[in-house]
Amino acid sequence: MMIMKRALLLSVMLLGGTDVFAQAPGPKPQAPVDMVEVEPITCWWRTSTSAVRSGEPFGLTLTCAVVETEANKVVADFSKLDSTVVQLPPFEVIGGTHPGDLVAPGKRFFQYDYRLRLIAEDAFGNDVTIPPLEISYRIDSKVTGGDVTQGRDQSYALPKWSVRLISLVPDDTSDIREAPVSMFSGIENRESRANLMQTVAGVLFGLAGVVALVMLIGMLRRKAPKSAALAAHLGPRTILGRVARELDDVQRASRGGWTPELVGRALAGARIAGTYAINRPVGQRPAQTGETPQEGVVVVRPFGRGEVFVSGAATPESSAFANAPAGLADALRTLTVSRYGRIEKFDSMADEAIQTAIRVTNEQQSAHSLIKEWGRNFTNSIVDLRKKVWA
Repeated sequence: MMIMKRALLLSVMLLGGTDVFAQAPGPKPQAPVDMVEVEPITCWWRTSTSAVRSGEPFGLTLTCAVVETEANKVVADFSKLDSTVVQLPPFEVIGGTHPGDLVAPGKRFFQYDYRLRLIAEDAFGNDVTIPPLEISYRIDSKVTGGDVTQGRDQSYALPKWSVRLISLVPDDTSDIREAPVSMFSGIENRESRANLMQTVAGVLFGLAGVVALVMLIGMLRRKAPKSAALAAHLGPRTILGRVARELDDVQRASRGGWTPELVGRALAGARIAGTYAINRPVGQRPAQTGETPQEGVVVVRPFGRGEVFVSGAATPESSAFANAPAGLADALRTLTVSRYGRIEKFDSMADEAIQTAIRVTNEQQSAHSLIKEWGRNFTNSIVDLRKKVWA
């Protein structure tokens, strides 16, 4: 009997084990991985404080993260976010920095730090919102072969952010004052500096008066004639002005062709201008009644006086060795040969010569201007005064 029970129990166990092994599950197949959508660009604001007073500077930081992988790269236009360009009304941008970019696997981070302040009269106790901004960007993708394709232009709207304006003055202020009261020591210091500045200004003003007086005395002393012969002489400005007009008339008349008379007039004017250029005196004498000017003379008619015959002493040789202006010697040689050569020859070289003569005359007019003459007289007066002092 016992043997039959054991045989029955063994058969049940064998049958149950067969079912267990038959029902044991095999290895499960791997589930497919879901693709997670990633934003190409993400930005967020951060402020150094959540509430400010009117006119109180505070920091505002903008951080952006863009996708940057081997296959895809987001190219964003951050040029409008620079602190010198961005406008965030009613906030006033008073400065800012742009730290270097940070690169992480699959991401690149940009950051802009601004320094702002808010001056408003109708926003106390309210939240003032940062104005909306947009960033333009595109996605560059790398295709087979290493080529890069550019995506279409898109825009990203920055998230909203606000700052609360709490008060005009700190909460612990007992009263409102426009400005702190100045201490007596500060008033005395400012008064002392003002007196010192006033004294320095008086000394400088006195020195300026002495310099002006010396300059005036020098000009009057230089201007006073020493003799009747010197009084009859004309100044360089008067003579050079007449020479300039004479050369202009000759240049206009020569457009119809050169003649010996025109060449002679041009040579006379060029010699006078060249004489001043080589720092030599010009010849001048009053004209007699009914006297006819000879060739080589320029007639000057000053206001309130009779005619004066003026002639120059410059030659091609003297102009070549006296540090004369460039081209003066060649111009004098060309005009001399054209007028007094064996063969009268008038060509384009005469046109160049008259242009050189006009240029030299203009340079001498500038060198003998009224301001420069006063400056030379003042310098000579200072030199004479210094010699008398040291004597």
